[in-house]
This record gives sequence, C-alpha cells and structure tokens, in this order.
Amino acid sequence: MKRRFGWEFNGMRLHELYFAGMSKDPTHLSDTKNLQQLLQSEFGSIEDFEKDFRAVASMRGIGWAILAHDTSANRLFTTWANEHDVGHLAGANPIAVIDVFEHAYIKDNGINRADYIDALWRTLDWSVMESRLLRS
Repeated sequence: MKRRFGWEFNGMRLHELYFAGMSKDPTHLSDTKNLQQLLQSEFGSIEDFEKDFRAVASMRGIGWAILAHDTSANRLFTTWANEHDVGHLAGANPIAVIDVFEHAYIKDNGINRADYIDALWRTLDWSVMESRLLRS
C-alpha cells in the first residue's frame, strides 16, 4: 500500500487542483495583481509565460503541466509531471494544473491536444491561481 501511495495521492490532489482551477465565468490573468507581477518578473511578459506553459502542456506523452511556486526563492516555474508522481519540484506548490492525459480531451477533441488546451485556457480562473500563490 505504501509503495503506490504517492502515485494515488498525487493523482487525487492534481485532479482536485485541475478541476478547481476552472470556471464557467473565469477571472482573467489580467485581473490578478501578485500572480501577474511574479509571472512578468519570471517570464518577461504574460505572453511569454502563456507560450511557455502551453508548450509544456503540448509536450508528447501523458502527464500534467504545472505552474509551480517555489516558496523558498519566491519563483515560478512551469514543469512537467509524468504520470502523477514523477517530476514534482520539492518544496514547490502547484498554482495552475493542466491534465494532459488522453482521458481529459480525447472524447471532445480526439487526438487534437492543441484544441483542448485552447478550450481549457478560456476556462482557467486566475483568481483561484492568485489565491493559491498567496497561500503558498
């Protein structure tokens, strides 16, 4: 039971973060203050962050694209978590999470992950991400 605990726990938690980050009426990234400032500082611009995060989400394979906050250095990173338990940054809290397992998009988009990412991007509620940043 202990051997697979991290895989099971992370799978549960990442799905919770993923679903909680979406809304029918999302707040836009431009409506955040702290998150927007930190993203601009880290990536140079919001546009460059979006390109980077979408590129991570578009990588080949199954897993998760994550915007993570390193609380020790107060930095943001985009990263890939393979499966549920490989690729997490020690000491970093997930801020934005995108499920890129096929089950997340294949029913609506077939194998076209890019269309899924475009549709999902429009549902991301950046006020939720801002609150995660402020709590971390």
